[in-house]
Amino acid sequence: MGERVVDLIERMTLEEKAAQIASPFGSAVDVHAPPPTGWGSATAALSVLGTTPREAAEKANELQRKHVEETRLGIPVLLIEEALLGLKVRDATTFPDAIAQAATWDPDSIEEMGAVIGAQMAALGVRQALSPLADVARDPRWGRVGETYGEEPYLVGAMATAFVRGIQEAVPDVPLIATLKHFVAYGASEGGRNTEPAQLGERALRETYGVPFEMAIREGGAQGVMPSYNSIDGVPVTGSRELLTELLREEYGFNGLVISDLAAVAQLHTKHGVTTDVVGAYAQALRAGVDLDLDNRVSSDRVIEAVRTGALPEPDLDRAVASVLRAKFRLGLFERPYVDLEKVPESLDSGESRALARSIAEKSVVLLQNEPVDGTPLLPLASDPGTIAVIGPNADRPMGQLGHYSYQVLDSMTKRFALAADPQARAADAEGLAGRSGPDDAELLVESVPVVTFLQGIRDRAGADATVLYEQGCPVAREDRSGFAAAVRAAAKADVAIVVVGDQAGINTRGTVGEGLDSTDCALPGVQRELVEAVAGTGTPTVVVLSHARPFVLGWMADTVPAIVSSWFGGEEAGNAVANVLFGDVNPAGRLPIAMLESAGAAPVPYWRSLQSPAYTDGSIKAVFPFGHGLSYTAFEYRDLRIPSGRVRTDGVIRVEFTVANVGSRAGDEVVQVYGRDVHGRTARPARKLVAFRRLTLAPGEEERVAVDIPADLFALWDPREGWVVEPGAVKLFIGPSSAVTPLRGEVNLIGREHRPGAHRALSSTVTAGVEVSPAPSAAEESEDGDEEPVPVRPLTAESTVGDWFAHPVGARVLRSVLGGVDEETLAPAFGLTLEQMVMYSNGALPASLPGELLERAARESD
Repeated sequence: MGERVVDLIERMTLEEKAAQIASPFGSAVDVHAPPPTGWGSATAALSVLGTTPREAAEKANELQRKHVEETRLGIPVLLIEEALLGLKVRDATTFPDAIAQAATWDPDSIEEMGAVIGAQMAALGVRQALSPLADVARDPRWGRVGETYGEEPYLVGAMATAFVRGIQEAVPDVPLIATLKHFVAYGASEGGRNTEPAQLGERALRETYGVPFEMAIREGGAQGVMPSYNSIDGVPVTGSRELLTELLREEYGFNGLVISDLAAVAQLHTKHGVTTDVVGAYAQALRAGVDLDLDNRVSSDRVIEAVRTGALPEPDLDRAVASVLRAKFRLGLFERPYVDLEKVPESLDSGESRALARSIAEKSVVLLQNEPVDGTPLLPLASDPGTIAVIGPNADRPMGQLGHYSYQVLDSMTKRFALAADPQARAADAEGLAGRSGPDDAELLVESVPVVTFLQGIRDRAGADATVLYEQGCPVAREDRSGFAAAVRAAAKADVAIVVVGDQAGINTRGTVGEGLDSTDCALPGVQRELVEAVAGTGTPTVVVLSHARPFVLGWMADTVPAIVSSWFGGEEAGNAVANVLFGDVNPAGRLPIAMLESAGAAPVPYWRSLQSPAYTDGSIKAVFPFGHGLSYTAFEYRDLRIPSGRVRTDGVIRVEFTVANVGSRAGDEVVQVYGRDVHGRTARPARKLVAFRRLTLAPGEEERVAVDIPADLFALWDPREGWVVEPGAVKLFIGPSSAVTPLRGEVNLIGREHRPGAHRALSSTVTAGVEVSPAPSAAEESEDGDEEPVPVRPLTAESTVGDWFAHPVGARVLRSVLGGVDEETLAPAFGLTLEQMVMYSNGALPASLPGELLERAARESD
């Protein structure tokens, strides 16, 4: 392959080389009429056609023919499309949004979904997907949260890796490229505002925001990367050699194709002002490591000018061209540029792919709250529910359950406003659109696969014997209360009211959430809160279904209605999926991939901080519903924790075993979550970090023995001088069904010298279900680590701090017990205080006798 690349480059003119850098965007450029030099790639060439799959494949073949037969060197073109929640072309399956995929906590399902998307791509000749996002999203104000896999780097990395594997391994003899977006720290923008700068240091960059990319590259084999729009500490990512070459390629080992985000190269001049002109921007981006330029115009002339003026040395251009050609050789495009039209189906949305979309939607539904009504939890609904009132702006509106990168939403906007997909474009810039760009102006303007709404799903499931009433109640965002009276009347007549509220997806316009649609308060849009309160005020038992793409501030709702269900934008089968959960045909097991806070003013805050309540004079940083939270219609028990060895070398593997049992009366899934904490380090360490998880299916009365093998490398910290370092010392483990509920706790001491695992450190744990109970270790096994002495436990005294108590094996148990089971995260702000000081600062909430009583009890239980 190397010889073929070199041979081609040696024969190419400057114009032909520059052509390989161009990736014109199909809604702004007629990509089906290429110049004599051709293009490196074409993006959205098929989606903008709006034609059937077979017609789109014919156009793909014709575009390839023009490149292969009508250009001097016959270099094929690389066809690229979006594929975050399904291949973004007409008649392809619309899966749940990425945040919904993350809520399944089931990478196997996401890999299966990726394989379906990949097969659909291959059928049409599309060889690169601009998906998935590996962004960590910790600020609910950011409008693009719905495109991400949430706030926890480990979960994000696991999901992105699964998606990459699914796409790239979908068809054995047709290689494909999955593209990780947006490298790197795009979700760390100031104020949750899209494309704004990220102010963070090298440690946060590597330990938090870089980890998912590293996982998807090294474990998933990702062959595409898209740099982010933003700058980090003043340096725009698209023009950063340090990030795109040194970190991405040299450290992470990435050897694929780097494609810019739409118009991002020019923004080095127009937005960031780090070059004096646009030509200089292209020179900087290509020198930094960009290979392909995705733009609303063809950029070849700018690349040519950059070389001729000396701003871009031709060897730097050759490097980028070689990367593009190498990708095309890997994909086999030179040997097989065309697709077999006879194998292209009438529709890509087969029964099997719809069934998978429904399964993922069902797995993604999160039961947030399920309080009793007349002594019994409101959900699941009775098999004979009587009269059901279905109310709300998203109850019967397909556009209210689809993500903004779905074909239906994005291409409807593109059809109305050709620049809607440009993150810098605004509706006011287009003649005739000013004043008609609100969320309630969103319309379906393209042909769509069938989309099952919530009303349809509930009606179909309730059956002919039930009476289902429907009222919209209010629009999504307009302050229009004219439908309240009818909604209240319907609710008053019903035995149960189901209120479907939430978001409308958009890009910069026609939405309440999406790219360029950030929020200051993360509240339900418009008057939807008032609608919920009006319906609940009738006294009819009320279920709220959220169809949304951002975490809302929901403290008021938790106090108002008994049952709350989160259906992150669930795709084409969302209506059936939610109906099956409401009626109990499916036992919900979705878990939150990002917390729902009490106040947007607390954001951004990682989940281990949201477990602490004090923060502001007028509010807290608490989560109403914490990371990992989700309820079930059955009950699970965690017990019999066993850590075969309490001393593990810094280059070793921590093994943890425990039993999970379904102690309820229904079959169900449980999402086992394991968190760890490096107690002491040379830098401040997170109070908890996810280190393993597994979704298990258990019948009533069934139990599974689970073993988790956690590489000590997962507790490595980044030192700018020494690189990755695993330090000896105590590691605490927390095991349970959410970040806030961890009934099993243990501790391991990492022993030996500091370990420097280098760039190839382990990145993930292994979870095995159905293992045998391990025998107790022998005395010889306990001491096999040589002369290492266990870390001594300091005796507790009157001067011991709250932190000392939690570090003590007996003291931690005693303190938690006396304080009502409080977690150490809740008391973290008091770690430096003695018990007497804590009592003093409690303003009478704790008795003065508490320190003495605790010391006496701890001494008694230690004997």
